[in-house]
Amino acid sequence: MAVECTGRNVEVTSSLMNLARKRAQRLERHLGGPANVRVVLSHERRQFGAEIIATHRRRRWNAHEYTADPRAAVALAFEKIDAQAKKDAEKLRNRKNRASPRLLPPWEAAPAAAYHCRKSVAAEAPSERRIVRTSRLAVKPMSAEEAALRIENSDQEFLVFRDSGTEKVSVLYRRRDGNLGLIEC
Repeated sequence: MAVECTGRNVEVTSSLMNLARKRAQRLERHLGGPANVRVVLSHERRQFGAEIIATHRRRRWNAHEYTADPRAAVALAFEKIDAQAKKDAEKLRNRKNRASPRLLPPWEAAPAAAYHCRKSVAAEAPSERRIVRTSRLAVKPMSAEEAALRIENSDQEFLVFRDSGTEKVSVLYRRRDGNLGLIEC
């Protein structure tokens, strides 16, 4: 635990330091490990301000609070930091407990996958079939023989290309019998 207190137009008293240390210890209990805490006290226009910056592992939280009493400002700012830390811990806990769509049965996985995937748009037909639209394909000019070599060396089921001889868009696909099929548009 590292608590650093600085004052701008304010003298940092031992009671403020003790309050900051106690609240930092409580924060560390929520986080489950040591945290670095910076407390900056300021006095502007008859109000005391407390700015607290807490870091734990790779996470960082900021809080600002202004009141007429410096102890109240520090306490309120630490409450904000506690709330932020609890919220982050809850997010991590929920993310870890969320089930993967691959592990769910198909009837439960389809709505979850459509909800969490940003790039696909699912349109359901009455027969439970889905049309999943993906991003645009790059249609490269090549011959049919080059496309056949490329699809044989990869795990792709189909390849869309522009035939270099005719300048037409063509689709080369794997057939169930092991051969390749060619569709010219």
